[in-house]
Amino acid sequence: MATRKVAIVFVPGIRPKPPSAEQQEQLRRCLAKALASARASQEEAADIVDAFHVVGWSHAFYGQHSDITVDLPGIERLLSGTDSAEEDSREALSLGRRVNAFFYSLADRFPSLTSIFATRRMKTRVAEIKDYFKDADGKASGARSMLAAALGAAWANEQHVLLIGHSFGSVIAYDTLWELSRQETVAGKVDLFLSMGSPLTMRYIRRRLKGVQCSGSERYPSNIKRWLNLAAIGEVTALDRRLADRFADMHDSGLVTAISDNLSLVNQFRGPDGLNVHKCYGYMASPIVAKELLDWYRAVV
Repeated sequence: MATRKVAIVFVPGIRPKPPSAEQQEQLRRCLAKALASARASQEEAADIVDAFHVVGWSHAFYGQHSDITVDLPGIERLLSGTDSAEEDSREALSLGRRVNAFFYSLADRFPSLTSIFATRRMKTRVAEIKDYFKDADGKASGARSMLAAALGAAWANEQHVLLIGHSFGSVIAYDTLWELSRQETVAGKVDLFLSMGSPLTMRYIRRRLKGVQCSGSERYPSNIKRWLNLAAIGEVTALDRRLADRFADMHDSGLVTAISDNLSLVNQFRGPDGLNVHKCYGYMASPIVAKELLDWYRAVV
């Protein structure tokens, strides 16, 4: 059997996730729906969906899985296509959500204030992020090793690679790419790095990335051909900031052909607490994501 020409590698975000096979199945369903709306042929959609694989790093990091059944009703609702994107967009921009985004932005600028106004959920996220950057138990290094192995296997098979990092998964992806290109000098490159709802816009995160202590172009990975950042309307984690501005030196140094942002995506996932514009399933069901994957696939196959 011939080796597939493409590999789509997905890195989930922070917090325990369902078993990778279960999460992968549901993300593939969302992607298949989006590809149909993007008018992919059956052959194209089948190949793209089959090439999509989840790097399930969270179990080794947390020692537990989450229960996917909590998300299944929301996934089915998402796939039914019954909700209005226009109405969901308006809800995502509601006053309450904008206030929440303001506090996240304030916490990023003045971390010491987090203890004053942060919710328990925010404090938990901050603690988990600190654990990753400290890497005292080697679990963060282990997460990056899992991704490095997936990328190495794809490059060994001479596959074109599209790397997707959702939420904090984009940080793990970035750090891994820096290590591979700057420390291990692995020759492979990612055709397209697709970050979704990425906290790489946050000052606190950027100051702790791999390579930050280096000078010049050595600060950045050299194995990304093109980088596209997606942030849903109302997205709090990404703080409505453009990565192209904050990583402009990568482009100016000739390390990437382009870094661009699309902040117009509508994430329509609804979970137990209502509209969740950060959820990975809503991103994967987006026509914007499907078009990017389809355009990339047609260009390399």
